[in-house]
Amino acid sequence: MAVKRRVEPRRRPVQSRSQATVEAVLQATAYILVRDGYARLTTNRIAERAGVNIASLYQFFPNKEAIVVELERRHGERTDAAMMAALVRPRGGDLESTLRALIEAYVAAQSIEPALQRVFTEEVPRLRGRRPATAGERCATGVVEFLAASGVRSPRLDLAGWMLATICREVVYHGVLERPNDTRSGALVDELVGLLAGWLRRAPTRAAP
Repeated sequence: MAVKRRVEPRRRPVQSRSQATVEAVLQATAYILVRDGYARLTTNRIAERAGVNIASLYQFFPNKEAIVVELERRHGERTDAAMMAALVRPRGGDLESTLRALIEAYVAAQSIEPALQRVFTEEVPRLRGRRPATAGERCATGVVEFLAASGVRSPRLDLAGWMLATICREVVYHGVLERPNDTRSGALVDELVGLLAGWLRRAPTRAAP
């Protein structure tokens, strides 16, 4: 039977010197992931790039998988914070304003280190202990509450919320990477608002059986 590799840090840094070592390791990991991909990531390469002794690296992390999980956890905290900050901004009461606030929240989250996010999503295997790959996945349940609080009505609000979160997540994720000019200019947001508003307005109003 295969032995499960540990993906938790050995210990958390307390002293400033230890914290600096861990930060250097994480920054080096991010650099290698973006430049060379997950397949070429090794603890030796990380230590060399970070300028730390390999023994120092192993004081805090048992393997490269644990480093990647910690890096993704911190990245996720930043993207979650960006998304939540966007969702609580004041907005108008109409459907378009509600959708615009939601989509802009996804854009804010996905615009944080998009190249690193791409590696997490497309290259890193489903390691035990990983969080879901995108802020959109982690915040999907909040979309239903967001729609309900904004006055959006649907007999299957849970399904509509899941579909909306999935569409926003995929379009914005690929838009940030493949259509950065349209994303920065707001053109992508405008098109997506129109598309989703038309869909929600055509949603049936009768109660689900």
